[in-house]
Amino acid sequence: MRIGELSERSGASARSIRYYESVGLLSSRRASNGYREFDAGALEQIAKIKLLLQVGLDMTDIVTVLPCVNTPTIAHCTKAQQRFDEQIERIERQQEVLTRAKSLLLELRTEGTAAAPLPPAGSIRAVSANVTAGIR
Repeated sequence: MRIGELSERSGASARSIRYYESVGLLSSRRASNGYREFDAGALEQIAKIKLLLQVGLDMTDIVTVLPCVNTPTIAHCTKAQQRFDEQIERIERQQEVLTRAKSLLLELRTEGTAAAPLPPAGSIRAVSANVTAGIR
C-alpha cells in the first residue's frame, strides 16, 4: 500500500511514517513511479510504535526496543528488557496515584468530605493528554 493509504488506515501522519522509515522502524520498497510501497505488516508495526509512545517511551527508546519485540535474540535486548521494566514500574506508580485520586474524587462526590489522603506534594507535576510527568 502507498503512504497515503497507510496513513489513513493507521492514523499516523505521512510525515511520521517517513520518519519511522528513516530511523529503521519501517521499511518500504519503491515502485517504478518512485512511490513508497509498504506491506500489510507496516500497519501492525505502526500500532506497536503508537502504543509504545502512549506508554511513555520516546523515539530513542522505541528504536532500541522495538527490534527486540520483533526479534528477541539480538544482542542489545537486555537493555530493552531493562527499559520495559522501568516503564512498567512507572506505569504502576501512575496507577497507584490515579487509583487514590479516583477514590478521593468518588468520596468527595458522594459524601463531600475526603477520607483518602492526598498524594504527597510534588508527586505529580503535570498531567497532559495521555502523559503524566513527574511521578515519583
